[in-house]
Amino acid sequence: MRSLFAIVAMTFAGCGGGQDSADDNSVRGVTDDTIVIGSHTDLSGGLAIWGVPAANGQRMRFEEANAAGGIHGRKIRFIVEDSQYQMPVAVKATNKLLNVDDIFLMVGSMGTPMNIALMPRMFEANVPSLFPLTAAVQMHEPLHPMKFNYFVSYRDQIRGGMAYMIARHGFKKVCLQAVSSDYGHENEVGFDAAVEELGLDVAYKGRHKSTETDFIGTITAIKNSGCEMLVLGPLVKDTILIYSAARDAGWDAPVISNMVSYVPEVARAGDGALEGLYAAASFFVPDFEVEVAAESSIGQWHNDYVAMFGEAPAAQSVIGYVEADLVVRALEGAGRDLTVEKVLAEIEKIDRYEDRFGGPSLSFSATKHQGGDYLNLYQVVDGKWETAATNIAF
Repeated sequence: MRSLFAIVAMTFAGCGGGQDSADDNSVRGVTDDTIVIGSHTDLSGGLAIWGVPAANGQRMRFEEANAAGGIHGRKIRFIVEDSQYQMPVAVKATNKLLNVDDIFLMVGSMGTPMNIALMPRMFEANVPSLFPLTAAVQMHEPLHPMKFNYFVSYRDQIRGGMAYMIARHGFKKVCLQAVSSDYGHENEVGFDAAVEELGLDVAYKGRHKSTETDFIGTITAIKNSGCEMLVLGPLVKDTILIYSAARDAGWDAPVISNMVSYVPEVARAGDGALEGLYAAASFFVPDFEVEVAAESSIGQWHNDYVAMFGEAPAAQSVIGYVEADLVVRALEGAGRDLTVEKVLAEIEKIDRYEDRFGGPSLSFSATKHQGGDYLNLYQVVDGKWETAATNIAF
């Protein structure tokens, strides 16, 4: 990690900048008629399936605000740089956004390691990190005036989901299978906390590389351990492979994951192979087919999105749109005399915000920079995610 920060520091050191603007009396990224907002995300790499729709969702909301006259007469200029989910590329992208584009806010940037490494330089330039595209606990802990997280953390998704399942089923022996990474470790931290809080027995703990594809041995070990519920800290592909292997082996105990699994690609995988899988998440994705058929407001939103981007919205589109809506609300509340401090103060005033899609409420305060108030529990039923429970504490 030390060498990672050294790379970041050297890259920025050679690029100049550091001043908020050329005019000491002005606010960087804000002109008489423009507010510049930036983001770095994966538009062409392995996680473009997340980055592209999330950025599109943001852009859609910002364009709606512009079409309605802007924010107190100013139009939002939204600049998205492709990080390819690679640290050196993300460093260059952030350097451009800070020193060339002179952004006012950074919103929805992707990646736990990228955000952790780059936030100090952003804060030095008085640019806050708003609602990054990661649920890592570091996005809001320790408490910092410029860090705000839209998601309930991976740690707390696991804790809350486990507590709900244990309360209703009385399981005593639980097990964990997590990807071997910082992300997987955070899931393990949540698992360990729930085990201690609920007085559970750990029957099995396993870790795997993100490139692994054969989980027959893993499932055999879990099955033989006497585990009553499997907790996953996975990515999308390994969720499908692990769950399919469990059911192929005839092991039908409950399996619960986090928000990473809560995407349509998982629910539809394997012609019903993922039936019964649970996932805890702090957002909700409506069934757009149903909404379009009903000609509801959400159905119209779907049609508007298709007209703008030429493809159907994904779960990540919903996330990006809601994140941008929170930013628009804060900008409007901050008034014409715009400063970063005023925007952040407005975010801290948001209480029990209800998004248009029906997700769990969001609240912020001077001491709460993790937005989600509750979790929802979802389950795969007939190839789709259905809501199994709402307003779950964590």
